[in-house]
Amino acid sequence: MILPLRSTKEVWAFDWFDLDVPIQFGSMFILPTCLYVVHRHTRMLLGHEFVRELDQRRVELFLHRAFQEKGAPDELLVPDLDEWDEAVWQSISREYQCQINLVDVEPTEEEAREEENIESQLSNLIAGPAESLLANHGATFVAQGLVKTVKHTRSREKQRALLAKALELSEDLPEALIELADLDLQEGNLDEAAEGFAKAGEAAAPFHVQGQPSYFLKAQHGRLLAAWQKGELNEAISIGEELLFADPSDHSGVRFLVPLLQLSLSQAEAANEFFTWYRQSYPDDLEDPGFYFGWALTSFEFDDEPGAIERYKRGILQNIYLAPLLLDLPEPSPELWQHNERGDYNYAVEFVDSFGAIWERDAAATRFLRELYVSLLPQLDALIDVRRQMAELQDNRYEPDHRQLWDKLLAEEQRQVARWGV
Repeated sequence: MILPLRSTKEVWAFDWFDLDVPIQFGSMFILPTCLYVVHRHTRMLLGHEFVRELDQRRVELFLHRAFQEKGAPDELLVPDLDEWDEAVWQSISREYQCQINLVDVEPTEEEAREEENIESQLSNLIAGPAESLLANHGATFVAQGLVKTVKHTRSREKQRALLAKALELSEDLPEALIELADLDLQEGNLDEAAEGFAKAGEAAAPFHVQGQPSYFLKAQHGRLLAAWQKGELNEAISIGEELLFADPSDHSGVRFLVPLLQLSLSQAEAANEFFTWYRQSYPDDLEDPGFYFGWALTSFEFDDEPGAIERYKRGILQNIYLAPLLLDLPEPSPELWQHNERGDYNYAVEFVDSFGAIWERDAAATRFLRELYVSLLPQLDALIDVRRQMAELQDNRYEPDHRQLWDKLLAEEQRQVARWGV
């Protein structure tokens, strides 16, 4: 089909806006963001799409469809954002022979009125479905769906909007309060986080069933973390002990944190009592490396050097980076195979940042760890060599004999671990 030549320059403008009404989006409930393009001068609507949130990849796909359906303009105006990748805009510009300009201009009063009219027109398209959604599912069910969507949303602003709408639909919804408090915790708003977790705990308490995971336990765990980050360690310990009483199965893992907080306050006696109770209460538990390091230090403080050696060995086997980071010694390569995430380098860095001062202030305990670590280096080097080979083979899954080679290395790794005698 031959199109007539344009006599004037075709200019489009792309924009977007967020809506505050929930709609169903596949299996999710969302507060949609509407992408749209208009003719720059006539403000005629040329295309629109409702998406979960603003994202450059979604914008790119939307524009591809608009250009393919209506033909590309000579120029496209796009509001400038720091997060835009200009290379993407350059690629679209080359593909469609379209000049793309990133602009940062305040609209005139007339343009603002036109934008309001367009937004009103597009908003009306989902008003009916939004009303039907609430009528069919109920406010609480939709609110719970909005909370679930938070985990699949990148933008903090959009996450907060989802949670605000959820709480508007279902006041004091525990899962919404917990997610909101968790955002505050991540952003360093510690007072707001502590208040939010406490409010969530009160709302969730009537629904807690002993021995089962619940929003009450999540809220209490959040209270513990907020108190810890605020430096209120005694409060954090108290909350942790209450949690272990309310949830002996300890779904949130506070048993690994409480004695370390006690050691941070130089409460060695209390920590020792906790470890004694732990040994009786959690036989054959999973082995947390930082917890074992704290237990080893406590064993040393109470003149149980054989116990300290065994627990340090267990901790080192679970995370080979902890000891050298605590001792300021060269650490192994982070590119080694590990059994789980507790064994990786980042875990060790976070642990040392949080609890390294426990060892720094105890010269005798640090010297004991240093001497033990140095004595274990030959065995550790042999284990590191096997785990290095395992990491290399793991990245080479198309090796024809992968399964046989992997099984052989795994058996050798287990043999090296057995040499440690723990």
